[in-house]
Amino acid sequence: MTELAALISRGDADAARRGEELLRNAGMTAETEVLRKSLVTYYTLAEEHRSDSGASHLDRDYEAALGHIKVLAAAFPQNPEYAFWHASLLVDTGRYGDALPLLQALRAAAAGRPFEINVLTTLARAHYARGDLAGAFATCETLLERVLPIFGAAPDAAQKAFLGSLLARMTRLLVNRGEPERAVELGTRFRDVAHDKFLDRTLVRAERLIDGGRPATHHGAAAVDCDALSVVCVKHGTKYPADYVNRLYNMVRRHLPGNWRFICLTDDASGLDERIQAIDISGFKANGWWAKLALFNPDVAIPDDAVLYFDLDTVIVGSLDFVDGMPLGFHILEHPGEPCFNSSVMLFSRAFARPVHDRFDPAVMDRLVSDQDWIEECMPMIDTFPVGLIRLYRGLHPDLDSAGLAETGTRVVTFPTVPKPHQIGRGWVFDHWR
Repeated sequence: MTELAALISRGDADAARRGEELLRNAGMTAETEVLRKSLVTYYTLAEEHRSDSGASHLDRDYEAALGHIKVLAAAFPQNPEYAFWHASLLVDTGRYGDALPLLQALRAAAAGRPFEINVLTTLARAHYARGDLAGAFATCETLLERVLPIFGAAPDAAQKAFLGSLLARMTRLLVNRGEPERAVELGTRFRDVAHDKFLDRTLVRAERLIDGGRPATHHGAAAVDCDALSVVCVKHGTKYPADYVNRLYNMVRRHLPGNWRFICLTDDASGLDERIQAIDISGFKANGWWAKLALFNPDVAIPDDAVLYFDLDTVIVGSLDFVDGMPLGFHILEHPGEPCFNSSVMLFSRAFARPVHDRFDPAVMDRLVSDQDWIEECMPMIDTFPVGLIRLYRGLHPDLDSAGLAETGTRVVTFPTVPKPHQIGRGWVFDHWR
């Protein structure tokens, strides 16, 4: 089994299948312990590290990993490695209520030991993902207090990267709590020993907010009127079929009041519902998510200045009435896992957001990862949607039914990676994606 476990840990899919078969009726031995550990690694392994480079992200199966680590944690209750792995996978699968007691117990047991840093990092992530910004910041403060004496006055490159990542999270939390001055003070204090691109962006954002404030707080900012609103999606290339557009339209129709218009910017309008207005962007040269920048092009004849944008891989699960009357400037989703924006859902004035188009240069696509990076670099002071209304699928408890999902207050769920909605044939996704 040792050789098989080594193959599994390197991402060999055939070996993983053989390992599952061997474990089906096996008890706990030293060999099966190693085999289960290798399968946890396999199911959480990044695609680029797999031996079969064509593997789908669907092979990253956190539920299967969680099943194996539960067995290991139960068999070896005194092993902090398994307990921590278990808690981390609970966080990864949106089971924050189950994860937090485990993490708190681990924190108490690890106090003053190097292992405490890993526990605090995951605990902060759990608080952040569930929308507890105060809890996340307090945990990050404790983490900063712990690592500074360890790193000393001259941290090495890895330690600088860790500090940068931590401070990026802390400054972002301060900005989203309406304390940009504290964010600048904290980030500036450690600028010489903390390196992180997200930290740099967040400090720019904080400074711009101090200078000009959020656009939606400006005097005279218009309120969204759903009778003068264009709901827009982008279908460019062959990644999504017309059915994704039609289902998105149907979900908006069920959940958004008012006499709005539904627009699809596309290079292929075939198969679209006749109630959807298609605008041709076949001449637009950017591919992938960069095609989204057509939203900001003044030559694209979107009927209204006010735009509510959804990615196609979005499931609307509750009323969108919160949009009506929102102050109109530029609202975007705050990423629940990284200190940055996520452009899966946006609400903006095209006039206000025009700099996203006017300042754009094609070289940006080589320099930055995605459109949301450019939006933040170009317009760092923009607003974020209220916490909890819009969530990523990866951060939701997978066993929720429609009633349980409604209790969370979620209105919109986005699927930026996989699985995609069509790959889930049961539960609340099946109930709402129609």
